[in-house]
Order: sequence, then structure tokens, then C-alpha cells
Amino acid sequence: MKLKLLLPVIGLALFQWAHAQIASPDSSYPNTAVQLAPPNVERLLKADEENGLHSRVAAPVVADIGLDNSGTWEAHADGSATWTCTVTVPGALGLGFIYDQFYLPPGSQLEMFSPEEDRKATYTFQDNQPTGHFFSGFTKGATAQLVYREPAHARQQGRIHIRRVDYGYRQSPNRSVLNFGFGSSLDCHPNANCDEGADFRDIQRSVCRIVMVLEEGTGYCSGTLINNTAEDETPFVLSAFHCDEGYTPLYGMWRFDFNYESENCGNPSTEPAFQSLMGCQRRASRRESDFVLFELVNNLPPNFEAYFAGWDRRPTAPPSGVMFHHPSGDIKKLSAFDQAQVHPSSINWQAGATPPNHHFDVDFSLGTFEQGSSGSALFDSTGKIRGQLHGGFNGCDNTNAYYGRLTLSWDEGTTSATRLMDWLDPADTGADTLGGLDTAPPATVSIGGILANEVGAPVANATVYLSGLVNDTVTTGADGLYTFFDVPTGSVVGLRASKEDDIQEGISNLDLIRIGQHNLGLLSLDSPYKEIAADVNNSQSISVLDQIAIRKAILGIDIEFNSVDIWRFVPAAWPLNGSNAPTVTPLPDIFMINNITGNIPDFDFVGIKSGDVNNSADPGN
Repeated sequence: MKLKLLLPVIGLALFQWAHAQIASPDSSYPNTAVQLAPPNVERLLKADEENGLHSRVAAPVVADIGLDNSGTWEAHADGSATWTCTVTVPGALGLGFIYDQFYLPPGSQLEMFSPEEDRKATYTFQDNQPTGHFFSGFTKGATAQLVYREPAHARQQGRIHIRRVDYGYRQSPNRSVLNFGFGSSLDCHPNANCDEGADFRDIQRSVCRIVMVLEEGTGYCSGTLINNTAEDETPFVLSAFHCDEGYTPLYGMWRFDFNYESENCGNPSTEPAFQSLMGCQRRASRRESDFVLFELVNNLPPNFEAYFAGWDRRPTAPPSGVMFHHPSGDIKKLSAFDQAQVHPSSINWQAGATPPNHHFDVDFSLGTFEQGSSGSALFDSTGKIRGQLHGGFNGCDNTNAYYGRLTLSWDEGTTSATRLMDWLDPADTGADTLGGLDTAPPATVSIGGILANEVGAPVANATVYLSGLVNDTVTTGADGLYTFFDVPTGSVVGLRASKEDDIQEGISNLDLIRIGQHNLGLLSLDSPYKEIAADVNNSQSISVLDQIAIRKAILGIDIEFNSVDIWRFVPAAWPLNGSNAPTVTPLPDIFMINNITGNIPDFDFVGIKSGDVNNSADPGN
């Protein structure tokens, strides 16, 4: 009899990167509401049956949806703009969106939602990937709405292009409409945070959901962060060889989701958040014991609070233990066993037989496993890894599973690409066991500085905003100082400042005369800050239109400028020449700091009162 191989859950999709084109404001395109032709579902189901692709739930529909050729743009008085696009594929149970161009500038956001559900997914600059690719997941039903909001400072900087839409077509009775993802696993899975897992909270933090991107599609497996004898937090993830066997993996786009779990033992009504890293390299693998070892492209950020699980490579079977996993790509679940033994015979899998004695045979006393659980670590009662899930007979009753044995994955292979020892024991200590490793507690730093005008007078009553892993605000006092504490090292943050004031503060006919001299070529404004102050219509030029707007403010006709804030702020260290000159490039609204490694006490801002080119505005009011 052939055993059931735990195939990854597959929804076909392709990801490619291409150069973007810049969209124009106030535009409508023929594809304002995009309708794509659905695939032939009967043919898909027949092909699934013939090819054994019973886990495929979505099929690809080629798309060409972008900011420059679809949807509707609406320009706003403040210089910002909104792009809206409705996408429909008739008959779909759900739609998944795959982008070959995805860049959201700071301050912008993309919203996605379906008329059939209340939740709305929101993406920001923090979701940008180095590759420019993105998968925004599935919305329910045949129609999805996309809304992209772009602020004035970032106009025409966004890049969005959808190359493929996944058409959800497979439905199972009494299950999630898409048969995978949040809420889709069997009811007999206890959640990871149920009491039965109380003794294993550390190793629980080592387990992640793997979203695999393949030339042939996308799928789910599970993986575990694993420690090495150098204990240097190298981000190795142990999983199963068969997860991508027979496929063409695009490892640079694989996503590893950590802390995707319920807060307690109950099933949450709304999908919980998770923390992700994208990209990996395949370091070692071997079919006989069904192991694969990945190294993530990026290190684990401290705020993930991840754990590197220990291991025991001795050959004996563990008498009891647990497994944390993501069945069907759902939130993290828990299974437990109280008996295991070495399986003495070969196992006849769908992809071919594996040799005798290469697997543990495990009977569960709690929970079960499903497609998507593949690769989950088998932990013994001390919390050490003894193997990883290959497959077996699943369901809510009489479940038994087979796990590739770590002891054979360790050194049975003849090269570093086919065994674990070279990677998990880099110093060749010969250790049989290794304990787990907690990531270093998040180191934090402070960021601060002073807000002052061009001549050095402090700007009081201004608000400074911090965005990123930590979000906070500080209001300056009479000294113009601000400080943010407890900012995680290694993080990316954005800073911006604003100040409410009377539009007439500091502007008079003297400013109009001085701007007029500049426009006539008689006496140029002598600093880029004055040029920014004069450009009140944010056109990256100074003209009579700016003089008209300032005159209206002086006369009380207008109480605000249409295109700029009353006060504008730019970092004192920000270059304002060449391509960054205020007459060439719009000022960003948010200023980014990457990979913070230490305290930053001097991130100062220069405050600029719009319309005031002689610095007569009182910055202290």
C-alpha cells in the first residue's frame, strides 16, 4: 500500500520583475473595472485528478493591472492622489494577487478588500521587498477592490503591477472556502497556546510557516529554526525535502512567517498578525531521510523574539514529545505523542520508496497533521529536535506519522550539500546533543535632536512622529528638543515633523517684494530653505502663482495653503542641492533611517514657515 505524501498546498502563480512606468494623476483607463476570464474549472479538476494534484486550490489567470493602465486616479487639493481599481474573475471562490512590481513610498498605503468580508488588508512601505515582488494573499469571492493612496511628496513614486491573479476554485465541505490559510485546518487541532503546550513555550517560538514560491505555483510547509554549535544565531531552518520535490523553487521569494498563532487556546475570530522574512538559500538536503536545511537571507530581528531549537542526533526513538506546525497554512497548532519507534521497513511514498530505518513511526495522543504540516520538527520531551515530518495517515482518528530521523540526516550524506553536520556543527565538536538558544533580548537606542528655523531659533509646539517597529509622537517644548526611547536596533524607522500655526504668522508684503525680486532676476533667494518657503504651491518652482497664494493669505482670503503645510520640516543634514534641490525634487514627507546600530542624538530638523522668506515668523508660539 502506498502512503499519502504530505504534498504542499499549491495555488499556481508566477512572479517576475519588470521595470515600472509612472502613472499620471487625473487619469481613467479603459480597464477602470478589470474583469478577467475565468479558467475552465471542470478541466482543472480533471487535470488535478489525473496528475494527483489534489492539494491545488487555485489556478493562474494572466493579468496586466497597473497604476499606468487600469483603474481610476483622483487628484486631491493637497497634492495627494488616490488610485482605485476593481478586479473581478467570475465564479472565483477567492482571488490572490501576485505583483511583479511592488514599491510603496513612505507615507503611501495600499488597501485590499472584498465586498464579501469586513476585514481590510493594508500595506505600507514596511512591506516593500528588495526584489520588488509581492504576494498580497487572498480576498474572498470573485471581486476585490484595490485602493492606493499616494501623498503629495511621493507623487509618481509608487510602483504597482499585478501580473497574475490566482483563481480559487476548490472547496471542501465544512472547511474554509479556499481550503487553506487562516481557519482552514481540522477542528481536532489544539492551538499552540493551549495548556498542553505550556512546557514547550520556548520551542514554540522556533516554528514558522513557509510560503513557498515556485515556478509552478505557491504552497505551504512548516519549518523550525535550529541552533548550531557556534551558537551564533545563523538563521538555519529545518524542513522537509519533499516540500518542493519535483518543482522549480524561487528561493529568493520564499516567505517565512513567525508568531502566526492565536493569543490563547481559542480560535480567533479575525486573523492574527505575523512577522515575516523573505528569501533563503538551500544549504543541504537528502531524500532518504526527507530533510532540507535552509539559511534565511536575513537575520532574525530582535523583536521577533525567536528561539533556535536544540537537537539530539542520537539514534534512539523519543518516548514522547510534541510537534508545532501550520496545517493547511493555518495558524500554529499543537500535536503530541506518547509512543514512537524506528520504522524497520522501507516506506512506499507516492514519489518512490525510502530505505528501511530512516524514519520514526509516531502515534499521536493529541491532535493530528495535514498538508502544510510537512517539515515540522519532532520534539522530544526535553524540547530537542529528533526529526521532521514526512507524511503518513492523517485525520482526527487513529493518526500515525513518519518523521525522517535526524541521526541519519546528520552524516549519512557524503558531502556538505547532503548532510547536516557541516552546518550544525561548524567547529566539528562531535556533539551528540545541543540545547536551544534564545535570541538576544532586543537592544534599543534613542533618537533625538532639535527643531530650529534657518537662523537657529528653536521651534516649539511641533510634533515629531516616529513610525516603524515602534510608533510614537513627541511634542517639542520651548527648547525645540525631542527624543524617542526604546527604538530597536537594526530596525528601519521613519521620522517626520509638523506644526500647526496661523497662516499669516511671519508673512507680509516684505516677503512678496523679496519673492518678486527673485522672480525678476534682480536678487535671488540666498538659501534653499527660503526657496522652499517661497514655493507654496509645491510646484518645484517659484513664480507669480506663489505670490498670488501668499497675497490671498495676507488678505485673509485663504486660511491654508492648498499644496503645502503651514510649517515644513527637513533634516538639517538633508542635501538640498543637485538632484535633491527643492526646485528639482519634491521634499519627502517622511525621512527614513535604515539599520540603526546606536543612539542618534542629533537628527535635527530645520523648520520652514511657508511664505516667510525673511525668517520673521515666531517659531516659539
